[in-house]
Amino acid sequence: MHIKTDDIVVVISGSHKGKSGKVLQILKSKERAIVEGLNMVKRHQKQSDPNDPQSGGIIEREASLHISNLMEESRYNARQAK
Repeated sequence: MHIKTDDIVVVISGSHKGKSGKVLQILKSKERAIVEGLNMVKRHQKQSDPNDPQSGGIIEREASLHISNLMEESRYNARQAK
């Protein structure tokens, strides 16, 4: 894989095209990566403690992107300068 954890990457295709972020996790078996601040989805979490109203609710977190849609920022900038 050409992308590793903690790399700064740019999305080259899809709805988040042109946005950049830091790679938090690589899912090798699925060929996907989780990028900080991109592809945010909302998940509904069930309340774990009935006495604590803050334990449940709607949580926003990053979803994975396919690695073919990502490029290292240094390579992306070199391509733009060409």
